[in-house]
Amino acid sequence: MPHAYVPRRFLAAHLLAGAAAVAACRGGETGHRTPSSELAPASRPIEGPGSAATVNGTLTLEHGQRVLRVWGTPQQMGYAHGALLRDGILAVVQDYALDVVPPAALTAAAGAMGRTATIAPSLREEAAGVIEGMRDHGGAFVPALARELSVDDLLALNAMTDLLAIGCSSLSTWGDATAAAFDGAAVVVRNLDWSTDPDLLAQQLVIVTMPSDPQRQALVSVGFAGYLACLSCINEAGVTALFNMGYGDGAASALQALAGFAPANLLVRDALERRDTDGDGRSTADDVEASVRAATHAGSWILHVVEPATVAAAAVRSPARVLEVEADGVVTRTASEGEGPDAIASDHLAATNHFRAKRAPTSCPRYRELANASRRQPVIDADALWRVGRGVRLPEVVQSMIVDTDHRALSLWLRRANEDHDSDAPPVAWTWSELVRPQGRE
Repeated sequence: MPHAYVPRRFLAAHLLAGAAAVAACRGGETGHRTPSSELAPASRPIEGPGSAATVNGTLTLEHGQRVLRVWGTPQQMGYAHGALLRDGILAVVQDYALDVVPPAALTAAAGAMGRTATIAPSLREEAAGVIEGMRDHGGAFVPALARELSVDDLLALNAMTDLLAIGCSSLSTWGDATAAAFDGAAVVVRNLDWSTDPDLLAQQLVIVTMPSDPQRQALVSVGFAGYLACLSCINEAGVTALFNMGYGDGAASALQALAGFAPANLLVRDALERRDTDGDGRSTADDVEASVRAATHAGSWILHVVEPATVAAAAVRSPARVLEVEADGVVTRTASEGEGPDAIASDHLAATNHFRAKRAPTSCPRYRELANASRRQPVIDADALWRVGRGVRLPEVVQSMIVDTDHRALSLWLRRANEDHDSDAPPVAWTWSELVRPQGRE
């Protein structure tokens, strides 16, 4: 099991009890699993829109990185995801996820998710589409579960960050700091520190969703096969949300969680995809914050939200904010120079995994290094910003990226199984128009 993971406090007791009960009913779990390589292959390769089946999606390899593009209704997008990535989804579940969450615990968590989790209907429809697409293109049977993967299983796996702890770090900068290299754009460098598991690393990709609902907008997500939620996402308006686990102690108890909660990453996906949550007629960081504040939370997490500098300037505010979220409330942190060794330069905002506004800051070497970097290089270019991010990667880093929110540009490094966490491999540069193509076509 990757050592980056420990059980989350709020559901640990419930999951263990559920796992014990299910195992007792079944006479115990053997612990043996069939590797995904031995699972039945997909019935046939799917080439995309020209397939005999109606698959609203394409799966391509570009610049060495896989890109899944799906479009249409939630069910259609999910169906394409399941059809095109069936083997990858099974690999994530069979070879990675069930090493982290034992089969009986997943069954218990899925049952709880089905009963108590507040999830947007569109995402439930999309998850159902994924399972349908898998069934139609080779099957959704998981030997370790001794049954098919279910919709609730998939949603529970998309809520793994509510159950488990990961690390992450990010530094956003704008204004004078980016005037020379980025025309003053709001730019953020981000590391997702998660796991060194080769089965997970092999299933990383860029996921582009293009909903047909006019009230929703296209989204670019960096994730894994079967992942519908948001860890690192950019929407059509340029609003970017980056998820970090929080190391706070304000997570809900198991009893509180069972009363209902919104799984964090699924909530963020829904918030970013909506064109206007707060009714002001615009898509901004305010919409994401409004959605987070309106929800009931169970875990302890941090969301670094960055909007285009041009949007922020019109509203006379900083383009970046950090939401510190727990069951007992949400606190917003914005740019402030401060004092002491953790003081950060103006026109910068950093986030790791420790709360800094909701409660007294805890010492964090990564945060201190980000703060030091902001003071050493108050004016920064892309190469320097990349070096800053690379310098605070953890050994479990999975991906690193720079997002230019004003120009909707993404520079992305996806770690390979044989790469060191401190790899000097350059990122792949993506533009919005390269990734988001009408109907996914050239």
